[in-house]
Amino acid sequence: MTFADSGLTSLNVAGPAGLSHFMAAMRKYTFRENFSVNPIEIPTSRLLDDIPIYRDDHISVFALPVSAEIQSQEASGSVTLSHSETTRKRSRSPDAPPLQEFISHPDFDPTTLVGKMAQDWLRHIVRTMFPGSAAKPVVSRPLPSLPTCNQRATLAYSVVGPRVRGKFDVKRAEVLGLKAGPLRARVARGETVIVMGRDGVERSVGPSDVVGTSEVPGVVLILNAPSTAHIPSLVKGFESGTFSKYWGKEPEKKDHALRVVFHLCGNDVFEHEQHKAFMKRFEDDVHLMLNHLDNGIFPVPRYSLEAKKTFNSSDLPSNTDCMRAHTMIHIRPPRPPLQDPEAEANDLFHPAVLSGEPPSLSDAARTHFSEARARVEEATVPDAIGKDVTVVTLGTGSAIPSEYRNVSGTLLCTPGAGYILMDAGEGTWGQLSRNYGAAVWDVLRGLKCIFISHIHGDHHIGLAKILAMRQLVPRPTPRRTTYLISNRVVFLYLRDYNALEELGFSEDARARVIPILSDEIHWRNKGRGGRNYGDQDQKESRLAAEALCKTLRLQKINTVDIKHRARCHGLIIKHLDGWSVVFSGDTVPIQKLVQAGAGVTLLIHEATMANDQVEMARAKMHSTFVQAIDIGKSMNAQNILVTHFSARYLKMPPSVSEHQAGDPAVAFAFDHPNIKIGDMWKTDAYARVIEQSFIDIADIGFRLTLTVQDLTLLRDPAIMRSQALGSPYPDKSLVVQDRPCKHSIVELDHARVSLCIDEKVPTPRIQDSS
Repeated sequence: MTFADSGLTSLNVAGPAGLSHFMAAMRKYTFRENFSVNPIEIPTSRLLDDIPIYRDDHISVFALPVSAEIQSQEASGSVTLSHSETTRKRSRSPDAPPLQEFISHPDFDPTTLVGKMAQDWLRHIVRTMFPGSAAKPVVSRPLPSLPTCNQRATLAYSVVGPRVRGKFDVKRAEVLGLKAGPLRARVARGETVIVMGRDGVERSVGPSDVVGTSEVPGVVLILNAPSTAHIPSLVKGFESGTFSKYWGKEPEKKDHALRVVFHLCGNDVFEHEQHKAFMKRFEDDVHLMLNHLDNGIFPVPRYSLEAKKTFNSSDLPSNTDCMRAHTMIHIRPPRPPLQDPEAEANDLFHPAVLSGEPPSLSDAARTHFSEARARVEEATVPDAIGKDVTVVTLGTGSAIPSEYRNVSGTLLCTPGAGYILMDAGEGTWGQLSRNYGAAVWDVLRGLKCIFISHIHGDHHIGLAKILAMRQLVPRPTPRRTTYLISNRVVFLYLRDYNALEELGFSEDARARVIPILSDEIHWRNKGRGGRNYGDQDQKESRLAAEALCKTLRLQKINTVDIKHRARCHGLIIKHLDGWSVVFSGDTVPIQKLVQAGAGVTLLIHEATMANDQVEMARAKMHSTFVQAIDIGKSMNAQNILVTHFSARYLKMPPSVSEHQAGDPAVAFAFDHPNIKIGDMWKTDAYARVIEQSFIDIADIGFRLTLTVQDLTLLRDPAIMRSQALGSPYPDKSLVVQDRPCKHSIVELDHARVSLCIDEKVPTPRIQDSS
């Protein structure tokens, strides 16, 4: 989708078996009508011929299938096939009718498709998602079953550079009588010519006479072993076939130069003796980079620079190192790995933390800090029910991640009971890790409930990662269970994805997911005919909701249907201790939410647009800052937390009116605060400090951009007009084209940056820089 928005019109995506299934699973929330995508699945059931899967003027890419060995079954010489695989073998027919005949049949059921027909159906779905022209996507049909043999297959890749022609020997050419001119140009192009030598004798001169030996192509290998079961297949692929020429230390002449090998090592792969022996077979001058060590958590508030495992190079090949961020490896001319000096120069975080010194504050920030402390110390602390309930804002932006905000994600911590995650946009797992560090596994262990408001990607794309990571937590007794509240469309996507990676929907999953349909716990349901009403999913949803309430000590947990472009729900949580939380989801101001959440302790409401963008908010089915606060006042909320800000507001949104006596406490969310309900009243005192902090961060970033001529931080409407910049660079000026257009060029001294300007929005967005 990012490629589509950047202006690209078509894209080929290559990957292992299951790629089409992976892409088709996103059909409910991914669509770009002027963009076409062609999925290319590389066979993983057999070795490939020496044919590149991709080639251009600079590189050729080859693939090696790597599969997981099934020890017990292979040892007996028999493998039990799943029902879908058995059906596929029986169903093969050279005279099978075309897919269109199946689709047009009134009883068409995609789940019965197997083999090539199933692949054609998946590709058809992807074409409807990215049709390249206006078309309505077909999204209502389920996906065929994914063959079991494809679920654990992966690929290794070799990236081969070009053969570089040798240097032209000018002195040798002159000795042979080949002077500068058309004849020399022809020889340089590979032709043979006749020239008159200095001795008066005619002779033929070709490239071999005056052009040095060509430079053999440089090669980079990316090898993936997700588990120890994949090691035998990886080794076998290097014993014969296309990849065998990259392995071994024989002195014979080769047609390539292996520069670097990236080993992507799963659990216990690095320590495995067979894998160590495999690594030692590479030449000593090849740089081996390992990624299994570097899973650190870096940003504030928690981070770690320590490797998970001790790196002992004594029993490894020379030139073996760990993968690290910002590592550069020059393929031509070959050089040892080194850290990107520009990245190190721009890293203000780690040096500041490692120095042990507290960060220095600007004069304005120091003043606001003192004032805020004084206000808090002088205030009378209110006694609130549920004061120890904590809200962690993991993502407070909308649509796409931005420089300061990730997309939607809010964690509610109920003391002694567990955690409730409300929406999980892309990157939510990373945000959890940054917030909790090593304790993030305890959070996953205590994650009792997840609520997904609707199918838009910025609210759920990170959910699959969260559920997959739960499978890695050591299983205590009894088995861990998480209840997931959402609509059928979200569950359809997750069950399709579960065929590729275990998320918790299988009976034997380490950490089970129990579905609860949003409509079945609607605040106005009133039982809807009792426990036996509806289909099996509906009945089980109501029973699961009762079990969830017991687990979290809730009086009730309900949904409320709200008004957005997609079917969307809000969430109402009422605890036995008397506190309550309402989560709005994406919505316009709606009276239904006021009625359902009357007297709430904390309202968490979306506020995508500024107060002067009421019409735009209505068109996009969102709320403004003031509208969100007014909804909270209408429902007599004690506290209001506004979030889900548009990317137009990179830092803190524009301030609203000053807090008046009797008003609820209002907090403007940003990523990573851990706010207790009992401390919500402090946010008004801290508002100016937070705003000043963002201003100071922007000043630091601006100084950096001028240093490295990278203008990605200049996102201010001021760049739309020619004017002198303020301090600290009053002598610099930004020159813009007289009339804004879709692509304008901004020049700052010798730096140039292309801006993609949305004609409906006054603030331009940086597209790329050079």
